[in-house]
Formats: sequence, C-alpha cells, structure tokens
Amino acid sequence: MLKKITLFGLGLLLVGGLLFGSRIIPYAQTAVQKVRATAQQSIPLSFQIDSARDQLKKIDPEVKNMVWQIAKEKAAIKRLERDLAAQEATLAQKHDEIIALRNHLTSGEEVFVAINGKAYTNARVEEDLRHRFNIYKTAEQTKERSAQVLTVRQQALQAALEKLEAAQAMQRELEVQVENLVARERMVDVAKTASSINIDHSQLARTREMIDDISARIDAEEEMLEFAPKALGEIPVSTEEFTTGGNILEEIDRHFSKTAESEVVKN
Repeated sequence: MLKKITLFGLGLLLVGGLLFGSRIIPYAQTAVQKVRATAQQSIPLSFQIDSARDQLKKIDPEVKNMVWQIAKEKAAIKRLERDLAAQEATLAQKHDEIIALRNHLTSGEEVFVAINGKAYTNARVEEDLRHRFNIYKTAEQTKERSAQVLTVRQQALQAALEKLEAAQAMQRELEVQVENLVARERMVDVAKTASSINIDHSQLARTREMIDDISARIDAEEEMLEFAPKALGEIPVSTEEFTTGGNILEEIDRHFSKTAESEVVKN
C-alpha cells in the first residue's frame, strides 16, 4: 500500500512538472499554505484557546525546574563563600606565623622558643620558615582560584535569576493575554447570539397599522358625537338664564335711577 502511495505521489509530481515546469514548487507551496490556513480557520476558537492554556500550563514545570536549579546554585555558592572565608582566615593566620618567624631571624636571638616551650635553632627556624612560605604561596594561589570560581558562579547565578524573572514576567503576560482572548471570545459569542435573534418586522408593521385603524375609528366616533346634533336640526338648548327684549327706555331709567341713588348715599 505504501508503495502504491509513493508511486502515485511520484506520478503527480511528474505530471505537475510536465504541465507547470519549474513553477510547480511555488504552486505547491501556495497550495500547502492555503490548506493550512483553511484547516486553522475550521478549528473552533474555544478549542484553540484551550490549546493555548495547555501550552501555558506546560511552562510551569520549566519555571519550577529553573527555580530548583537556581536554589541549588545558591546553596553551592554559599558553600564556596564559606570555604573562601575559611581559606582567607587560614592564610591570615599563616601570614602572622611567617612574619613572627621572620622577625625572630632578624632579631639577633640565638634560639626561638615556641609556645610549647621547646627551643629551636635559627637554622631550624629558617628551614621551617621556607617550608611555611612555600605552603602559604600555594594556599594563596588556591584561594585566588576559589575567588575566581566564586565570581564566575555568582555571575552565572545573576544571569539565571534575570532569565527566571523574564520567564515569569512573560508567563504572567501570556496568562493575561489568554484571559483577554477568553473575554473577547465571549463578546463574539454574545454578538453572534444577538445577531441570530430575528424579529418579524412585518408583524410589527401589521400591529402598528391595526392600532392606527383603531385610533382613526375612535376619532371618527368622537367627531360623530359632536356633529350629530347640528346635522339633525335639533334646537340648541342653553342652561344659562336669558331675558327677552322689553322696553329699553324703562331699563335705562331704572339703571340710571339706581346710579343716582347710590351717588346721594355716598355724599
């Protein structure tokens, strides 16, 4: 089966080469890119976000391993610092002993009395001084190499700490970006849900038209109630009091006589 697939693929390449010549390679590359883009577009957003979260979780073990390695290196550096401090203390003591023996040889005394009470000749002191000085120089070189090693490891530790801080900062940034993607996806889902809600506008129009018809009918009924009495010739009746026309002269006399009487009373 594999042989048939291989032969089929070679056949396609051969036919493509005959049809398109040297252009078959860029054509094939474009086709592969389009297939990849189409496949990526077909993947749901939620699945892609979950995949990003999974990738983000895989960073935790790496960060924890970096923290563990840094912790071990810090412990090793502390041991080196203690060893270096001990070497410096030993060198300081050896230095004082060498200076004491040297001062004895230049003092002119015949013998050197040690702290144990034994006396040593100057020849024996000089021999011991030469031996001590050789050991001191070797120990001094060892201390210098230890100091160099400590410096290099301290620098490496500082670089590792900076890398750890950068990795942690990047991890926090990626976590925020993932949460932002989740929020944006929710907004897209809400927008899709809102756009999928369809309202029948024709039904709204029919309802509005029905309400307008009812309102017009009520208006017509109100106009009918006001216009009907006039149209049917009914006599208009007013509840207000009214007087028929009488003798105008008598009314004038009565009016002005009342006015004159009121003027006399005032005076």
